[in-house]
Amino acid sequence: MIRALFRATRPAPASKTLGQGAKRLVKVLRWTPIILALAAELVSPQSHADSKLSIGTAGGGSAVAALFAAKEEGFFAARGLDVTIVQANLDPQMPAALLAHSLDVAATSATTFFQAIDGGLDLVVVLGGTATSKRPTDEAVIARNDIGIKSPSDFVGRKVGVPGIGAALHVLFRYWLTERGVDFHRVDFAEASMPRMRDMLGAKILDAAVAVNPFIGQMTDAGVGYIAVPLSGQIPSGKPVIMYTATREWAAGHVTELEGFRAAIIEGAKFVAANPDKTKEDISHLVKIPLPVIQASQLSDQSPIIDTDDLAWWFAVMKRQDMLTRDIDLKTLLIR
Repeated sequence: MIRALFRATRPAPASKTLGQGAKRLVKVLRWTPIILALAAELVSPQSHADSKLSIGTAGGGSAVAALFAAKEEGFFAARGLDVTIVQANLDPQMPAALLAHSLDVAATSATTFFQAIDGGLDLVVVLGGTATSKRPTDEAVIARNDIGIKSPSDFVGRKVGVPGIGAALHVLFRYWLTERGVDFHRVDFAEASMPRMRDMLGAKILDAAVAVNPFIGQMTDAGVGYIAVPLSGQIPSGKPVIMYTATREWAAGHVTELEGFRAAIIEGAKFVAANPDKTKEDISHLVKIPLPVIQASQLSDQSPIIDTDDLAWWFAVMKRQDMLTRDIDLKTLLIR
């Protein structure tokens, strides 16, 4: 375009009868269209590449429905963010990926986050994701049909799959067992990614599995198990399960991107609440789970707002389970 302007605006030589001042004016006018065109391109939105962000999540269930909606409905793009969603197998992989700069932001369970902090990593919470609710199918323990789980003590000696040792669902189920007088140390916990739990139950590798939707529905619909414990209906509600986290260094150096990310997730959360059917289509497209499986499940409540009281509950539970070695100033962990 600029070359064309050079050709189009190359005027005939100035008349020899013009004075020196007039000649200088001709020279200035000669370049004016080119200068204006360059200025227009410099300020044009198309001339600035979108900021690229890599956002990690493990499992890819409805716990991060706002993330999927923000991606598919263009809420990130509208704020100049080119977001790539990276799906990992297990939640405990998230902190290391943040530290290695493989991810900019990670949807991390509260328990994985606290263990990373306890281990010396300088991570922060930038936004809430989802929280526990009283809906019985938001988090559940699925047992194989042939093992006959009838009471909490029946889990003793059984192999129970969890999406990460120390991940939120693991800690919640141990909390549930403790509240019912069962020593969780007597349960054989094994790491299993949620997309593989159905096959692992079917192959009798696991006796039970702790999961969220749509994977709960995936297992029950396949006939490999039943809901033995409607976990979310029997634990305190409103406690953050998934939080969006980053390194403190990244958050401090990417204030504009972080502001856009937060706004997009908040808009995504509102979209999820108002448009659950379209959100399920978005999740199905990105996670590659058949739409009928997702349509049969409820979406988790999206809870972007988070405070230190929410974090304090997890901290207390994890201390009782001997998962943390020191006290932590919770106020320093939230980026406002």
